[in-house]
Amino acid sequence: MNIEKFSEFLKSIEGLASNYPSIYEGDSLISLSLYFWSWDEILDGLEKRDEWEISDNLIPFYGDWHDLFCLNTDDGKIVSINDDREIHFQWNDSANFISSLSSKEIESPKSTGIVSGQLDF
Repeated sequence: MNIEKFSEFLKSIEGLASNYPSIYEGDSLISLSLYFWSWDEILDGLEKRDEWEISDNLIPFYGDWHDLFCLNTDDGKIVSINDDREIHFQWNDSANFISSLSSKEIESPKSTGIVSGQLDF
């Protein structure tokens, strides 16, 4: 795998995405609740792929290891994969991915009231 071919994008994504709380996956706006990984975190993540059952052609750069954004080194596409390692969404390239970032904030659902309960031990 040639990570150097994609290093410019991977080294810059943490800074590029820092002002964007959401991203468009097609017509759906998705909240970005985590930070994009730094270059060092991306490099560390390469060693964790086997443990998390991530294909060697994917370079993770965002997520909690259950749901991830990865760069596919075979074709340069960016994929969103779920915990079952299925592709949830894909962008054709890094430029398309970056243009999908959004400054719109997604409001959290409002609580309708206090929920209470009692535990019996």
